[in-house]
Amino acid sequence: MKTKVIMVRHGETEWNVLCKFLGSVDIPLNEKGRRQAGYAKEALKDEKIDVIYSSPMKRALETGEIIRGNRPLPILEDDGLREICCGKWEGLTGKEVEERYPVQISLWGNHPEKIKIEGGDTFQEVSDRITETFWRIVDSNRGRTILITSHMICLTLLMMRFIGTDISEIWEAKPIGNAALNIVEVTDDDIAEIVSWSDDSFVPEEDRKGSALVAGRHDAGKESDI
Repeated sequence: MKTKVIMVRHGETEWNVLCKFLGSVDIPLNEKGRRQAGYAKEALKDEKIDVIYSSPMKRALETGEIIRGNRPLPILEDDGLREICCGKWEGLTGKEVEERYPVQISLWGNHPEKIKIEGGDTFQEVSDRITETFWRIVDSNRGRTILITSHMICLTLLMMRFIGTDISEIWEAKPIGNAALNIVEVTDDDIAEIVSWSDDSFVPEEDRKGSALVAGRHDAGKESDI
């Protein structure tokens, strides 16, 4: 029997709008983010969900709470689902990081596998953490349908693991929009079959615009947090 895992990126926050690196900073959704989570709730209204896990960060928890709706399920917080920590870059726009840390921002864009932000995580550390967390959750819930609310970089790195893509290619991977669904079915012999990757087709165009951009990778005024 397959185990179905539905992974949702959190909705938008004000730091998306302000084009800042968010990472481990714990701020809630904005109104647009709540609408986006509501669209995901509607998209999943007929889905039988057996268990819900979330990053302990407010933006992910709030997304999970909105999607849960009236389902009589607790939301299980798991620290392994946290976003990458961007250390000293957090609170800065991509342009500000470029001015203060030009060598590092070049690595971020061109050699992400080599970047180590002061006070932050490497992509490899996050990849290892989210992969271990995913399989631990699956092993505890075989044959069930699992909902996970987490973050862009975490979920992107996990999906890349499933298809065997190197961290150096993270910016070529399909970016995950706010409230987008990433669905994986796991077989009994631990093959992760991707059903959907960043499906946000249920989000109206006006609330989808700009939701999959990344700080430090897109021009000022259009950047999004991670």
